[in-house]
Amino acid sequence: MEKDWETAFESAINSGQIPGVVLMARDTTGEKVNFTRCYGARTSRDDLDPSQRPALTVDTPLRLASLSKLITTVLALQCVEQGLLGLDEDVKTLLPELGDMKILKGFNADGDPELSDSKRPITLRNLLTHTSGISYIVEDANLIRYRDLGLIAKPVSGRVTERYKYPLIHEPGARWSYGPNLDWTGKLVERATGLSLEERLQQSICNPLGITDMTFKLQQHPDMIARRADMSKRGADGTPQNEDASYYHIDPEDCFGGMGIFASSEAFMLFLCSLLSRDGKLLKTETIELMCQPQLGPECEKSINNEIDARRETSHGGLLPPVGIKRNHGLGSLMIMEDCDGNYGRQKGSIGWGGYPNIYWVSIRSPSKGIT
Repeated sequence: MEKDWETAFESAINSGQIPGVVLMARDTTGEKVNFTRCYGARTSRDDLDPSQRPALTVDTPLRLASLSKLITTVLALQCVEQGLLGLDEDVKTLLPELGDMKILKGFNADGDPELSDSKRPITLRNLLTHTSGISYIVEDANLIRYRDLGLIAKPVSGRVTERYKYPLIHEPGARWSYGPNLDWTGKLVERATGLSLEERLQQSICNPLGITDMTFKLQQHPDMIARRADMSKRGADGTPQNEDASYYHIDPEDCFGGMGIFASSEAFMLFLCSLLSRDGKLLKTETIELMCQPQLGPECEKSINNEIDARRETSHGGLLPPVGIKRNHGLGSLMIMEDCDGNYGRQKGSIGWGGYPNIYWVSIRSPSKGIT
C-alpha cells in the first residue's frame, strides 16, 4: 500500500496536478506508527522552474485556516478548567455583542428583512459545536441577500466584532450550522483572560509543547515568512496557479480563532499528539474525553448529517466520509458515529476536520491507533 501511495503522489506531482503534499501519521508514542512523507514544492510560482522550486517539508509553515478551530477550542477549554468560563453560561456577559443578536427569518413581500428576538442564550457549548445560529454568510441564502442589500456594515473587516456582526439564522441550540463560532470564541477567551489570543496561544500551547512556529501574527515572524507555503488555485486548464493572497502580507487587527493560525505540519502534529496521548500538558484527561463525546441532540444531529451529506455530494475533500454515514459533533470537531470501511478508513468515534487550503486532520480514539 505504501508503494501505491508513493506512485500516486509522485505521479500527481510530476504531471502538475498538485504542487506538493505532506502526509503524517503517529500513534500516542510515535514508536509503532511514525509515518512522514513529503512530496513536491511549497509553491507553484510560474516564474520559477519546477526543478528550482523550494521543497515542501514538515517544517514548512502553512495557513491552517479552519484547523485553527481545534486549537482555539483547546484555549477555551483551558479557561473552563481554570474557572474563567463555563460551557453552559450565557456568553453575553463577556460578549455583549452576541446578547442582542436578532434571528433573520427571511424577507417580506417588499424585500425587507424579517427579524425576531432570540429566546435562548448563546453558550460556549453552542459556539464549540456550531449550534449558536451564527453562520458564515456564504453558507446561507438569506444572509447572502442581507449582505447584498448593504445591511452588514463591515463584512471584510479585520475585527471579529465587526466582520461577524450580523443576524443569527436560527435559535441557539435548534440546529447545526457552520459559521465563525470559533472566531467569537477566540474573542471570548481574550476577554476572560485579559490577554490577546496570540499571547494566550504562545503561553498555553506553544510554550508547554516547545513549538516555535505557530502563530496568528505571521508578519512578526520573518523566519516563517521566508519558508512558508504559497496557496494555489486551479486555473482554467486544471493546473495549480499561484495565489499571492493578502493574508500572507498583512496581519488582521484581531486574532481570528476560527481561521487565523499559521503553523508547520510538525507543529500541528505535536499539538494533536499531546491531545491523543493525554499527556496533561494542555488539558486534563477528562476534558479531552469530553471533547470526544457527541454533543448534539436528535434535531441538531439530523441537521449536521443533512448538511454534511449535501457537502459530500459536491466535495472531493479528504475529510468527509461517504453520504449516509452517521455523524455528530464533539467540542471542536466532527465525529464519526459508525465504522466507515474502504478508502475512508474511519472508525466509530474518530474525530476530525479540515481547512480551506486542502488541509485535514483525523484522530482515531483507540490508544493503539494513530493520527493522520
